[in-house]
Amino acid sequence: MSGLAAAALAAGELLCEFGDGYRTSLLAGIAGEPPRTELLLLYDFLQAGAAQVLASNKPGRRPVFVREGKEGIHFIQPDGASVRVTSLTACSRTKVRGGEEICSRFAARHAWHFDTAALVDPDASFRRQPSGAAAGRCEPWRAD
Repeated sequence: MSGLAAAALAAGELLCEFGDGYRTSLLAGIAGEPPRTELLLLYDFLQAGAAQVLASNKPGRRPVFVREGKEGIHFIQPDGASVRVTSLTACSRTKVRGGEEICSRFAARHAWHFDTAALVDPDASFRRQPSGAAAGRCEPWRAD
């Protein structure tokens, strides 16, 4: 297991936020405002192979497959003929807790697309993500 996957699973729960990958506000850009959050995801019951997700745009928990690849760790939620995939690609911030350095923020991308091969080869699916995939970040729910 990679260090990235071990850090994500050790968190137990991850809170992720994403802006809209397709839309950007011209006025917000001119005013220097940060992009607004469009989607919040809470991944809980994290373990090797499975997790559950609560999404701000859908009621109820949904099962998620957890797959590790060379591109990162992927949380794959089948949704009919499509998949919703959140990929953690790097640890972007660390902190020291109990004398040990831990990851406190992960760089992430989220896409909803029709590449159901994500369960078989998540890295290839990640490389085929739509150009408008939402960039964001995930942080452990319990930071301390």
